[in-house]
Amino acid sequence: MQDAPKKRRKRPPLSPEGIETAALALINREGLAGFSMRKLGAELGCEAMSLYHYFPSTGHLMDALIDRIARQYLPMPAASLPWRERLRAFCIRWRAVALANPGFFGFLATHRMNTPTALRAIDGVIALIREGTASDEEAARL
Repeated sequence: MQDAPKKRRKRPPLSPEGIETAALALINREGLAGFSMRKLGAELGCEAMSLYHYFPSTGHLMDALIDRIARQYLPMPAASLPWRERLRAFCIRWRAVALANPGFFGFLATHRMNTPTALRAIDGVIALIREGTASDEEAARL
């Protein structure tokens, strides 16, 4: 008599969005130092190697998280508002991102953002600050 086949635990299919959501939750709960692809895989019920099908490296995943967060504060506030009000609205959004992502925000605030979405956000902020300052250099420094 043959043994009955083992029942495999059903897990939701992996997707980039699901992986990003789980990664942010893990990072915000345990901090960036407590993050690993192995821990993320365990959280998602899969092997870490399965995640590399969607993100070739941890760096690619971090860039995807930066893009995901950058989309939260894009587009820039309405151009019809005075520049100070738009800057204030942007800062309020940026603070909300910090509060929503305490484990990831330090990385986000200090990491070189070079993804298309993040660069658009940075360009928008520099243009906004440039409206109220004397020079491009000063706007970039701020």
